[in-house]
Amino acid sequence: MLREHNVVIKDPRRVDLRFASCYPNLYRSAMSSLGFHIIYDFLNSREDVYCERAIYPYSKTLESSTPLKDFDIVGFSLQYEQDYFHVLEMLQEGGVPIKKSERTGEDPLVIAGGPCASSNPSPMTDFIDIFLVGEAEAMLDQFIDTYLKLDDPQEELDAFLDIKGVYVPDNPVEMVVVEDMRDAWHPIKQVIPETDDKDFIPAFGRAFLLGVSRGCTRGCRFCMAGCMYRPRREVPLKDLLEIAEKCRQATGLDRVALIGAAVSDYSKIEELCMELYERGFQITTPSLRIESISDELLTTLKESGLKTITIAPESTWRIRKVTNKPITDDDIITIMNKAFNYDLNVKLYFMLGLPTETREDLDDLLKLIKNLEAIPKRRSALRISINPFIPKPHTPFQWEDFDFKEMKNDVKFLKSELKRSNLKIDSPRMALIQYVLSMGTADLGSTILKSLKSKVPIREWEKLTPKWDMEDELPWDNIHVGVRKDYLKEEYLKALKGGLTPWCETFGCYDCGACDKSTKSC
Repeated sequence: MLREHNVVIKDPRRVDLRFASCYPNLYRSAMSSLGFHIIYDFLNSREDVYCERAIYPYSKTLESSTPLKDFDIVGFSLQYEQDYFHVLEMLQEGGVPIKKSERTGEDPLVIAGGPCASSNPSPMTDFIDIFLVGEAEAMLDQFIDTYLKLDDPQEELDAFLDIKGVYVPDNPVEMVVVEDMRDAWHPIKQVIPETDDKDFIPAFGRAFLLGVSRGCTRGCRFCMAGCMYRPRREVPLKDLLEIAEKCRQATGLDRVALIGAAVSDYSKIEELCMELYERGFQITTPSLRIESISDELLTTLKESGLKTITIAPESTWRIRKVTNKPITDDDIITIMNKAFNYDLNVKLYFMLGLPTETREDLDDLLKLIKNLEAIPKRRSALRISINPFIPKPHTPFQWEDFDFKEMKNDVKFLKSELKRSNLKIDSPRMALIQYVLSMGTADLGSTILKSLKSKVPIREWEKLTPKWDMEDELPWDNIHVGVRKDYLKEEYLKALKGGLTPWCETFGCYDCGACDKSTKSC
């Protein structure tokens, strides 16, 4: 049984626009997404809009059990490429024609936002009318106001082109972000689920979400979010403490999850955690950067109730230099020992198949993992996750291939050598599909649609594997996220030689282009 607190209820007859905010993944993921909370709270702050939520596998809203076909706008949050299939399912079950070419003025306008919509929307252009590129609250008001002025939005899509961040396929678009985090939207009365069903319990448990910062400038060459959402922007400490107090009053919860692309890089992270702890909050966070974990931070997090820290060594020292993540094995071991001394559990993330990786590197990775496995006194104190590396748009590694056969062999090898219950290795098959969807063109629409009726054989996905050269025009070249393509090329060539690019916030600006989209300098 699921019971929700802080659900917004309005009379649909007293609003000008009904908006269905759809999350094409499971409830626990949806309610762990700060962006999903922001859209719901932001839109419902308008008296003329009623925003309801629809969450996969359901196609009716949680608030009123209304099918998607009865809304004016149906908006999808695209966080993961594999969710594209769920989008089609939700449209079909919700009574909305799947292909945009088959919709009329009687159907909802179908839009999409989120990281996948912002990076490479091409594979979904057969099904989505409009994409929002960037951070939604920076453009939603103007988008809604424009919609309300139109007689037939389906036939007047060009009217939205004047809005920065709105992408109508085949038109260039410039990504938009919240430049000053004092202007960012912070949902106070967050919807809080109450349930004993683990399938409905959010990733952070009974906690409210607190957006600490956005963007990351560390320069990891595999990281799409780190390249797209630059520069790093922080919420002032005083504001965060005030927001936390308001959220506690509105939700009745003392547990707070700190959210951001690089939470531990927050300039006053120790002070923030200490202040929250002294005010009686329990603190959790999705992951921490090894470089910015201090004894003071670990002490506060432990005393505030944190049980597990998550860190990402990624690979061996040689490959870490290729990815521009200059943390040594000693750095990893030191942090792990400190965490175990505080009686904290540790979760490690590794990637397989990164650029220039050889069989010798794979052997070294295996040795490293075995050495790390030997550190904790309790075997259950360490969990390890290994994920196939998937090249992403707008990153220096967007010109890399995905070798499915080699990936299968590498996964098979690691599984045969690593025998532990707390080890998870992601599927090479799903990684291949994600690669195709991440890096593909609008031609993928027919295959995505085909998957709605039958399982697409893996051999068919292999045939769709793209191969991009450095001089090619890429499907996402008309999506301008700020970072220059020439800069990405420079970083890719440097990566192949194992060269490092130090953190710009310490060593100075490299003119990547990202700061041109924000008034805040690096």
